[in-house]
Amino acid sequence: MQNLAEHRRETAEKELGSTFVKRNVCIISLIIFSVVLLSVPICQFISEIQRGKSPYVFSAVELLSEPKREAIEKFEDALEEKSVLTNWLLPNVQTILTGSLRTGNEQAYLGRDGWLFYRADIDSLIIDKSPILHEPRRAVYSNDALKAIIDFKRQLAERNITLIVMPTPVKPTIHPEKFSVRHQNPTAPVHNPIYAKFLEALTSNGVSVYDPSGFLFEAAKENTQFLKTDTHWKPEAMERVAKNLAAFITERVKFANAPTSAYTKTATEITNLGDIAKMLNLREFHSLFPPEHVTTSAIRTQSGEPWQPDRNAEILFLGDSFSNIYSLAGMGWGESAGFVEHLSTELSRPIDKIVINDGGALATRQTLVQAPNRLAGKRVLVYQFATRELFSRNWKQLPIPPIQSTSEDKVAKPTPMDKEITITASIKDKTDPPAPGSVPYSECIIALHLENTKTLELPEELVVFMWGMRENRWTDAATFKIGQNVKLRLRPWDSVQADYGSYNRIELENENVWLLDVYWGEIP
Repeated sequence: MQNLAEHRRETAEKELGSTFVKRNVCIISLIIFSVVLLSVPICQFISEIQRGKSPYVFSAVELLSEPKREAIEKFEDALEEKSVLTNWLLPNVQTILTGSLRTGNEQAYLGRDGWLFYRADIDSLIIDKSPILHEPRRAVYSNDALKAIIDFKRQLAERNITLIVMPTPVKPTIHPEKFSVRHQNPTAPVHNPIYAKFLEALTSNGVSVYDPSGFLFEAAKENTQFLKTDTHWKPEAMERVAKNLAAFITERVKFANAPTSAYTKTATEITNLGDIAKMLNLREFHSLFPPEHVTTSAIRTQSGEPWQPDRNAEILFLGDSFSNIYSLAGMGWGESAGFVEHLSTELSRPIDKIVINDGGALATRQTLVQAPNRLAGKRVLVYQFATRELFSRNWKQLPIPPIQSTSEDKVAKPTPMDKEITITASIKDKTDPPAPGSVPYSECIIALHLENTKTLELPEELVVFMWGMRENRWTDAATFKIGQNVKLRLRPWDSVQADYGSYNRIELENENVWLLDVYWGEIP
């Protein structure tokens, strides 16, 4: 007697065997399927040929010799980024989905009343198992973030420098009511449940903490404190926090010099579209999220010159895009009107700064390690970073080298090259930019570790910073591969650092490489 499985198999074979499709239907179906399947690579091939570029699909041949998963994924990401059909279809489809169905994307969430929110900000508030602190039974242990900050404080204290940590609240912390109707009348800032324990752990270890979330939350009851379509705060909110922080510093730090600097403010009208709206990747000239208008206060010296950091100041400021937004022109919200400028104005003191987009957790401290002489003569170091960094970044403990006896540190030291030079070298290691649209920053700098430079004017090995992403598009440098020979035009990094040093930068992880000479590179 047949069992049930055999009976079902025989029945399926009979049904399949009796299926009849006419020959002309088969041919037409095959043609349509083939045309659809081949249209994408054919369009891509023709487009790249018309632009005078070698079809990128040919580079897949290189994967045959060493088909590693990481290399394959990188090739697929680059292929998707270069796809002409994707770049044409995606904005149109996203505009329809957003306008008709109120749908965001993987990184941008739609809130209420035209407000937009960054996914990483939301995630940082709802993570159940936080990597910051966990509480097995009675003991409380710190993770890398807590350890790194406490170790940072210890190293600065050995140099008689006061550390002030400023975790900056993200948008949904202050305006949860704009994300969900369930938070229509919030009574307190919305933090991750573990956040209070984190601050308590810092203060119990002697770290001075200035947390502006309570102040901003109270102010939000009268007026909104953040931009509707951007991840950052409004100019007036930033200026009030700068004033409060100045008072906080004055109460805790005794400076060697009396306040001497005087600055003036110049009101400037700025119109720009927020970074989250840009991450939605809507089609051009859409009307779903109009540009926002703000009034910034640009800071100038008594002689009328734009405010500039001062290496000889008693204050060193480490910060991220919250400090950059109204200071770095490339972010589109003006310049010379950022948080550090206003803090300097409130204190009537010059300030030295290391401010890097998306670099609050690691990149700013890493830059300080590469340039320890920035600590010379300092009395206080303000360490500002977005609270989302606590939940999403790999924190490291970085030992700060002693202050060098020379007048300048390694990074600022003049290189042997006093002009541009074109070289050919081999890539020993490199970093990769993030996927376009996955972060609020449309520009990103990557690092290359080059060897075999074969020139007497430069060392055999060096580090080169290059644009890896511009206006949310990968550059040709983003597709470079380890082992590849590249031809680049170089300039000393210190000659362009004032222009490019504050942009999002992906550094090499090998700490030994940090000791090499650093250059800025461009493809000739």
